[in-house]
Amino acid sequence: MADSPDGGGRGEWPYVVVCTVLGALLGWLPQYLHGPIPYKFDVHYLDGSRMVWAFYSARMLIGFWVGVSTWPGPWWLRGPLVGAIGIFPVLFISLATPECGWPCFGVNLSSAAGVGLSVAGLAFLVTGRHHR
Repeated sequence: MADSPDGGGRGEWPYVVVCTVLGALLGWLPQYLHGPIPYKFDVHYLDGSRMVWAFYSARMLIGFWVGVSTWPGPWWLRGPLVGAIGIFPVLFISLATPECGWPCFGVNLSSAAGVGLSVAGLAFLVTGRHHR
């Protein structure tokens, strides 16, 4: 695949593919820093090992959502915004868990915005494009 006619791309990989792969990889990093921890759900007789997959899958999908979105245009705005929006529905689980609440909400929201920023920034470095 050649560069785009407008000179916007320098890589051979499609922007959406690059973002999706980066998101699948970078979406795991917050797990090693702050969780979520299955025990916080187990104490409420919920299957914590399954509940945490809501967070993992939402974070890993951030790359895909960054890749397919075009607004806002600059990668450094779109990445964090899409990351925050992508994790937002799952954050209500944090608010509903007494062991988590607002502190977990903030940490998960920040890490998702960081994953989005990282995905968009690295995709820009690889492809030279702000969006697809």
